[in-house]
Amino acid sequence: MRGEVEDVVELMHRIQARLAVKEAARTSVLSKSWLHAWSTIPTLRFYVGRGKSMKLVDVDHTLIRYLRDNIPIESFELKMDMRNQESASHAEKWIGFVATKTSLKEFSLSVYLNGASSFTLPDELLLGENLTKIRVGASWGTDISVRMTTSRHPVIKCGSLRELHLAGVHISEEALNDILSSCSSLEKIKLSNIDFDFKTIKVINLPRLYELSITLDAALEISNVPNLAVFSYDLLRSGQLPFNANLHSMSLSNVTQLMLGGVVRDNVCLDMIKSRFPFLESLTLDMKSWMLGSFHFTCASIKILSLTSHKKLFDVQVCAPKLLLFSFSGDSILPNLLFPVSSLRQIKLSLSLDLPLDASFFLKLREALMLSRKCDLCISITNNSNSMPLDTDIDELRRRLLFPPAMNVQELEFETDEDECLWERSPFFDAFFEICHPKHIYARPDRHYRHNNHFCRLMLREVLEKKKTTAIWPHRLQHVLIRPPPHKKWRTLTNSQRTLLQALTPVDFKLKWR
Repeated sequence: MRGEVEDVVELMHRIQARLAVKEAARTSVLSKSWLHAWSTIPTLRFYVGRGKSMKLVDVDHTLIRYLRDNIPIESFELKMDMRNQESASHAEKWIGFVATKTSLKEFSLSVYLNGASSFTLPDELLLGENLTKIRVGASWGTDISVRMTTSRHPVIKCGSLRELHLAGVHISEEALNDILSSCSSLEKIKLSNIDFDFKTIKVINLPRLYELSITLDAALEISNVPNLAVFSYDLLRSGQLPFNANLHSMSLSNVTQLMLGGVVRDNVCLDMIKSRFPFLESLTLDMKSWMLGSFHFTCASIKILSLTSHKKLFDVQVCAPKLLLFSFSGDSILPNLLFPVSSLRQIKLSLSLDLPLDASFFLKLREALMLSRKCDLCISITNNSNSMPLDTDIDELRRRLLFPPAMNVQELEFETDEDECLWERSPFFDAFFEICHPKHIYARPDRHYRHNNHFCRLMLREVLEKKKTTAIWPHRLQHVLIRPPPHKKWRTLTNSQRTLLQALTPVDFKLKWR
């Protein structure tokens, strides 16, 4: 039986394709059959750059052998750091060879342009009649970007294309719209940071399209996409194109997941969302162009709502009887949250705070924690002035609190920025643990002062060394588990783990409270 399995080359290829490249290469020592499978694998993955990655000559030799022996290539993935024009020229040659293979089904390119003066994908890439996926992602340290084609109207024969992902490429509006109109089998389209002046992207007559993601300052024309369920539209320059002016031409009634950035300004836009997306279940809004101080939203079908606001938003009211998850990410202020009718199971709050904070912040946060069964928090603190973290005393906060510490905080991620000694002035932590007792804490070092992990230092002083302070929360801890990175076994916090609390890396804690 073992011999029969080893002779099934296709099975070996599938196993090797699912392994990391180094692990897959090691299978070649198992037997001659495994060696033959590895030397003819139709899934090629090359990581070319610095350090221990592959060299240019290694890729050359492999592709020459595939050409000589007429070995089919079904999937080609290239990740490359292009430090000079020589490496870019090699990559153009490799892709030109691979693009002519009729067996090619999947093409993936991820490059960092840090020295090449130019790089252009060959037009032959769009002639692959069996090609089902094209993924091109580019980032650069210069003004050079990847050119998708040399022609505004390239010849396109990739009618079997199912997925198109373009990020950081240079392509004309005419060429992109030609691709979209010629590939009627497209199911997923993702376009972001395309380096060209676009006016209108036309997504028309794509009956199989399921997911559409656009991060680009361009108007959209969308019609005859009956299966579109996931739609993301994010403007790089917020407010450039009002969403309500663009929406009338779209047929998006079957969309269930909607993500919008920089296009929703006011209540008129919200009303448009309710009327044009009757089956909406998940809504994500980046409110960088929002013009009002409050956000009031009513929707009968919504189950997941995520808001990001970098301006002062004072009031959020959501009337959604099916709402299960609410997520809010914001700077400086936590808005008043009100859910008159909902069945919330979880709230996620990600807050970037400027010190100092007064008691009203902690009181408002305690009220927010009462709105759902489970809560996750991500707290980021900036203290440029090195001011005191709390503008009131703890005794006053305790007197004003109407409820005991919330026990439903499942996850807390904590990080500071440019705060040298927050851990020494523990009123912030004292106040925080007066309003909640989180079960799991992920503590990061300070982003600026990497030698400081404030929460770790706090645990060292208050829990291990048990120095005499006015803090009450350490006496409420039953036990503490600690897990050093990367995700090793949990250990009970004792003096033997003292060095972990002085590490420069993030540390996981599990807290059990009395």
